[in-house]
Amino acid sequence: MKLPRADSLFTRLLLLQIGVAIALATVFAAIVYVERNIAVARLVAERWAPALLHAAALPGAPALAPQRVPLRSEARPAQGWRPSLAAPRMAALADEFERHGLRFDDALIARGPGGPVLWLQIRAGDGRSAWYGVADAALLPRLPGRVLLAVVISALILVAVSWIFTRRLTRPLEQLRQRMQSHRPGQGSVTAAPIAGASPEVAAIAVAHDELLQRYERHERERALLLAGVSHDLRSPLARIRMAAALLPEDEASAPWREAIARNTEVADRLIGSFLDQVRAGELPLDQHADLAAIARSVAAEAGRGGTAPAVDAPQSLMLAHSHPLLLERLLANLVDNACKHGRAPVALALRAEGAVVRIEVSDAGPGLPDERREALTEAFARGDAARGTPGTGLGLAIVARIVARMGGRLAFERRDGRHVACVTLPAHP
Repeated sequence: MKLPRADSLFTRLLLLQIGVAIALATVFAAIVYVERNIAVARLVAERWAPALLHAAALPGAPALAPQRVPLRSEARPAQGWRPSLAAPRMAALADEFERHGLRFDDALIARGPGGPVLWLQIRAGDGRSAWYGVADAALLPRLPGRVLLAVVISALILVAVSWIFTRRLTRPLEQLRQRMQSHRPGQGSVTAAPIAGASPEVAAIAVAHDELLQRYERHERERALLLAGVSHDLRSPLARIRMAAALLPEDEASAPWREAIARNTEVADRLIGSFLDQVRAGELPLDQHADLAAIARSVAAEAGRGGTAPAVDAPQSLMLAHSHPLLLERLLANLVDNACKHGRAPVALALRAEGAVVRIEVSDAGPGLPDERREALTEAFARGDAARGTPGTGLGLAIVARIVARMGGRLAFERRDGRHVACVTLPAHP
């Protein structure tokens, strides 16, 4: 059984209830203890009053000598401690003695040969004060064993009941957290079954979360449809512009204009392609198997056209389930393209399987992303200061982050051995 965290709601509620239970048990035990001492004090006074009256020759003393004989000392005992005369036990003792016609001026508890001895300073019938000692085992201030056992059993029952109650209270919250955490961006939402045992408040939160998720996905579909439609429609006039530029006269005067038109239409086409990639990153289903190693070699070869291809360190084959080849190709291509454009050669691409995850690392010798802007640069259209003069759309890392989130992975950036490393971990889904 997995133990709850020390700062979890379950632990806090359980500790609160256990604390209340212990406090109630302590109050109950204290009341029983005080009442027991009062009862014992009255019994001791009832038992020893005749003997003390007889020993001090006070009025009301019995004619015959009692069987119990108190100790006597003319001087105050040397060792012992003085109890508070206002304590419930001493107050009850004084009250019971007074009912029998006996008063004492001071009291002292000392240890005798057979146990505790209660010394009382009593003024005798002749007017002189003396100390009289009462040796009685009942004077020991102990808690009765049966009461202590009852308190322990009650505390254990209260702890068990608190554990069961708190577990039943927090289990629906844990199920709701797992339901929220299991949903990934781009995954279709369905109306989930009601959470068993949920209170009305938790059930209302679950319903509100489902409604919010459905509204979010509807807005995402509408946004993706609009972006895809606009991007697709823009490609037709771009094609016509490109064709018109090709029909310009082949002379030196029109050559700069023809090249400028071709260059700008190419930039616009890449921008539209990035928009479509952003849409596909959230729309393509993760229902295929893909060879990540083969895709990595293809991406590296494409990036090496017209220059040096990134070095690839990968096994012969690395199959990834519950994925899509096009999404993996875009993920690797954007990471490699970002390293080639904004980093510094040499660029390296490494793949390896580590237990239940697959690790992708793209490294370069450049300065990398600023620590304070790493999270911001994974948002759409965000660009670093060093990339202002480099052609681009600001969607590369945003597309990577979206694909990684959809596949349940993690994107991180770090410095290692003087190189900047973009690291992606994806679940292997064996």
